[in-house]
Amino acid sequence: MEGIKYSKAAYIITEDATEVADALMHRMNRGVTAIHAKGMYSGNEKDILFCAVSKKEIVELKEIVMELDPNAFVIVTDAREVLGEGFLEY
Repeated sequence: MEGIKYSKAAYIITEDATEVADALMHRMNRGVTAIHAKGMYSGNEKDILFCAVSKKEIVELKEIVMELDPNAFVIVTDAREVLGEGFLEY
């Protein structure tokens, strides 16, 4: 029932959040949301970036992130349904 039109979502933890977000927005034309977080081990506060992309675009997203911050921590998950600009219309 879900079909094959699913997307990917990435959570990106990086020391260079602004630079990575700018690159994803301008090079991929995708929106990025910053989620304020605190590392429980380090106690450091930082932004986690959240970005939804098509399954074809996830490779490019990872390449951009690794190019800008090889030490970034990236979690990629399936997004079964994404509604909004650039995705499905309701």
